[in-house]
Amino acid sequence: MIERLHRIATILSRVRPILILLAVTSAAVMLLSVIENPLISTDQWLIPAMSAMLWALTLFSLSYLFLNVPGQPDPSLNWRERLSRKIRRSALWVLGLVFVALSLALLVLTYQLLRVYFM
Repeated sequence: MIERLHRIATILSRVRPILILLAVTSAAVMLLSVIENPLISTDQWLIPAMSAMLWALTLFSLSYLFLNVPGQPDPSLNWRERLSRKIRRSALWVLGLVFVALSLALLVLTYQLLRVYFM
């Protein structure tokens, strides 16, 4: 699982500026939607902007968290390096499970928000 997340993070690391731009733009649209601004007079863009910002931040964090995944511990390494790699890989497994669970929760949240938006 962490190898797949590593491959996804490698691809996403190339588009980090786009993800930052999307998050900042979505935050600006949310801010303009909340305050009384003549450009956006209603809050019709608030829910899509919130969803876009959350997804951009999720993908941005994925591109940082799983970019450097240690390899499998080789038997030729000394015991301290093998133990260190096992601990780091175990921590990344737990972090990967938490990340997948939070992504599923964000998927459900996005579905609910867009369902309310289109009603």
